[in-house]
Amino acid sequence: MNLPSIKTLSEVFGDNAREARAVLEANRETLAARPECAARIAECYHPPTTRDLRLTALDALAGTHGIEGAQASTGEWLTYLNAGDAYAATVTVWRGRYRVESWGDRVETLERQSIQFA
Repeated sequence: MNLPSIKTLSEVFGDNAREARAVLEANRETLAARPECAARIAECYHPPTTRDLRLTALDALAGTHGIEGAQASTGEWLTYLNAGDAYAATVTVWRGRYRVESWGDRVETLERQSIQFA
């Protein structure tokens, strides 16, 4: 899996960039042992995906305002940590790839490729 470097992650996580990288590399069992992920698992009727757990841990680490998403005209989802500003650096997930970027810039890039968002 192609993941952002610790230096890149420091834009969002500051001194916690190494821990954020460890979260991105963690397997499901390691993620489930984190308190915020255990709480997420407990609140869900169906088990959350590993990506959901990974984003839950990253959200807690970054202190952002939850996990959000926007659906594209292709039916795919752009998922991101809500930093409170569409153009603030955050973690996005598009087609399984984790990036540090603003979700607003990602949407504009995809719209130039004729992928529209509602």
